[in-house]
Amino acid sequence: MALVTRSGVASLADAALSSYSEILFTRSRAVGVLLLAATLVAPRSGLLGLAAVLLSMAVVRLAGFSSFLAERGMYGYNPLLAGLAVGAFVEPLPAALLVLPVVVVAVVFLQTALESGLGCTFNLPVLSLPFVLVTWLLLAVLPFLRDAVPATAAAAEHAVWLPAAVDDYLRALGAIFFAPEALAGALVAAALLIYSRIAFLLSLLGFAIAWVLLDTTLAFESTMPPLAVSYNAILVAIALGGVWFVPQRSSFAFAAVAVLLTTLVTVACVLFLHPLRLPVLILPFNLAMFLVLYAMRQRVRDSAPKSVDFLAGSPEVNLNYFRTRIARFGSLGLPRLALPFTGRWTVTQGVDGEHTHQGLWRHALDFEVVDAAGRACTGDGRVPRDFHCWRLPVCAPADGTVIRVVNHVPDNPIGERNPADPYGNLVLVQHGYALYSLCCHLSSGSVDAAEGQFVRRGARLGLCGNSGRSFVPHLHFQIQSAPRLGAPTREVEFYDVVRGGEDAAALHRYLLPAKGDVVRNLEGREEVADAFDLRIGSVRRYRVTGPGGRAHDEDVTVRIDLYNNLYLESDGDDRLYFENQNRQFLAYDYQGRRGRALFLLYAAAPRVPFEVPGAVSWDDVLSLRHFRPRWTGWLSDLADPFVESHGLPVTCRSQAADRGLVVAGEARLGRAGVRTQALFERARGPSSIRLQTCGETWAAELTEVRDA
Repeated sequence: MALVTRSGVASLADAALSSYSEILFTRSRAVGVLLLAATLVAPRSGLLGLAAVLLSMAVVRLAGFSSFLAERGMYGYNPLLAGLAVGAFVEPLPAALLVLPVVVVAVVFLQTALESGLGCTFNLPVLSLPFVLVTWLLLAVLPFLRDAVPATAAAAEHAVWLPAAVDDYLRALGAIFFAPEALAGALVAAALLIYSRIAFLLSLLGFAIAWVLLDTTLAFESTMPPLAVSYNAILVAIALGGVWFVPQRSSFAFAAVAVLLTTLVTVACVLFLHPLRLPVLILPFNLAMFLVLYAMRQRVRDSAPKSVDFLAGSPEVNLNYFRTRIARFGSLGLPRLALPFTGRWTVTQGVDGEHTHQGLWRHALDFEVVDAAGRACTGDGRVPRDFHCWRLPVCAPADGTVIRVVNHVPDNPIGERNPADPYGNLVLVQHGYALYSLCCHLSSGSVDAAEGQFVRRGARLGLCGNSGRSFVPHLHFQIQSAPRLGAPTREVEFYDVVRGGEDAAALHRYLLPAKGDVVRNLEGREEVADAFDLRIGSVRRYRVTGPGGRAHDEDVTVRIDLYNNLYLESDGDDRLYFENQNRQFLAYDYQGRRGRALFLLYAAAPRVPFEVPGAVSWDDVLSLRHFRPRWTGWLSDLADPFVESHGLPVTCRSQAADRGLVVAGEARLGRAGVRTQALFERARGPSSIRLQTCGETWAAELTEVRDA
């Protein structure tokens, strides 16, 4: 019976190879094959390691643990390391074969227990701690077992034909898999390069720091502790520099400091464990990771280095996703705030305004409604009701809880103010930790919200008025970090804002409006939204044609994951996560190959507002990684952590078609342009997509739709 829906043999092979590649923080069949080959450089240990992986799958199944985690290698990498340790430390072979099942069972159960304890209590990964603890237990018990004796760990054989530093680096990589030889290390290095060029660069950084310390500062009597210093440093550099934190200059510097800490921990471990005749293994890596991760999660602001707070991938994928997210959705880390009103309003005082928005309260905005003639009122504007914004709805900018309401302050006559109640009638809403929005100068008695009430984005809070320190009716809005009135303001930006009048309106992904800007929220239209009705479980078949006329068929299925994220999946390999907000279609970063149907959809329609066709233009940013020439990819990967990149800007516009909506896009990529066009049919979704770039053309045509 297969572990999953595929054939048993293929599933077993994938799970086994994932167990190997998981040690380098990835799931890759190619990486797994190379690491398996590296372990077989020491045949005895390598075969026992493979046997341990296969045994762990049987244990997981018999015990009723998660087969999904087993398939992904999460239950296999600790038994793999333990099996390699049995091969390296236990003599003779029959004794090793006898203790191997016991070791595997102990590792699997200990990992399950630690995942519950460390994960639920401290939100920390288990890493390879089960392997370390069970291996020590085995070595402590081994002298008391009949016909089993502790073996001497394999000596590190030097390759005299290699420079000393290169030889030491390769042996350190091989030693992670109990094969401290240059050949094994070369296979591990090749696996690192395939997995991630950034990870390979980080491995060089970690080794270089350790090598310099070993050459200038540290001294050991045998060759094993120096190897332990090196391979622990390499693992810490990769994990912190590119896996748990986004690979940037700050994360590289952070990883370098963590390597120094790990080296000190390794020396301390050698000092304490040597009298007990226990090897250091990768305990320093585990201790350093636990300490650093737990400490960094107590930060008030998550930046420099930025933690990976999204679905993690390779360091390249992490960096690309983070930068694309910043370019598309802003850098303030706020919820996606909407403008706190409906319809078009004009900013009459912006940040650093000339009247009251100064000093600690500089990040605030005043809004009024201005007519086509540029007037905020009718007639002479002698009474509040003459003003266009008077008693118009004021809305919640995002989901949150109302924590303060004032509703009794009378509205001022025009030209007068109330210094005793400067904020007037107001609603203060908490949207998250240390994040509050304040809407004030509301009309007396108009507040609809109550303290303690949870409100949704767009819910009416009250009506615009002229209370407090207000000479004319207007809405004052600000974001602050504390719940008290008079707290300092903080930076603000609004999302999906349409700026400009009816003649020339542009959609902005995020915007801090300036004085004089006419702005409104994105508005959805049902007749446009109907072309984006992608129902969960429905399947669309596309005929995809590439350069030279090469064609293939793809089935694209609409799915939803456990976290309620919608995504499109093509033939089980390519994915495009998306969001349908009833105001716009929004595609997130594409995961898959170039020239596929979902790649074309991502390039042609990263965002489509459900506005009147032709009324609004917009821009967006595509991931540059998907459009680079293949021959420059690896070089770009090595440079990306140190070079700022803002993606590929694309400008789009929609127009009405007989069958629905046509979205056309254009971008500039070096000397070549990128042109896209997509037709969205009513009740059918994306039906025709074209992409032209660098003299090549791809097309996808919808041939069949099957509902769920």
